[in-house]
Amino acid sequence: MTERATAYRRDGLHGQLVHDLGRQIVTGELPVGAPLPTEEQLGKVYGSGRSAVREATKVLVAKGLVVSKRKVGTIVQPETAWSLLDPDVLAWRYENDPTALHLDHLAEMRVVLEPEAARLAARTKDRTVVRAIQESYHRMEETLDDPDAFIVHDLAFHRAVVEAGGNDLLVHLHSVMEVALAAARQVHTRNVRRNKRTLPAHRAVLDAIVAKDADQASALMREVVTGAAHDIRRDRRTR
Repeated sequence: MTERATAYRRDGLHGQLVHDLGRQIVTGELPVGAPLPTEEQLGKVYGSGRSAVREATKVLVAKGLVVSKRKVGTIVQPETAWSLLDPDVLAWRYENDPTALHLDHLAEMRVVLEPEAARLAARTKDRTVVRAIQESYHRMEETLDDPDAFIVHDLAFHRAVVEAGGNDLLVHLHSVMEVALAAARQVHTRNVRRNKRTLPAHRAVLDAIVAKDADQASALMREVVTGAAHDIRRDRRTR
């Protein structure tokens, strides 16, 4: 089984520093070219020692968010240097009112990945993996009036489709994308009527996979993900 992408732990001062500084960088609160606060400044704010600050800085360097320069300090890097598929960077980007462009990029990634994943799922010879898709769909049905639970099971449905295809690379890419998708859905998928409207489309994908109709499964999944993108764009226009 492919290891799923995971975020950096928030435990302790070290983890808190990573997440607080990372979020400030990704949201632009700390702009490109700006120096990070000094070890002394961060120590006073967080009550942390220099070792915690230095370890947090190393993590941010590894994510491409900052670079350490002699006699200059630790400087915020431009977005082109960031590890954009890092789970934390994705979460920081999408949990803090993502831009329309960022949401479009996420939608485009889904359109590229998920229809082909549905095609592979329909072609799989191991029909037992389809049970996870069926179970997730039934839980979506049961939680239509509970947006928080529905989001969890909707994500699980799409994850199960990707995993059913048996392609480890696609599974890993989707697990990374799911970090952003979960954050975006917390903002945009809380409309119960919309969830009820989109449920039959998910059922159609499931039926095509069960029927081993790969072309139909792919086409229907494309409709699902493009429809979701359309809903997100409409939500932003009406805000």
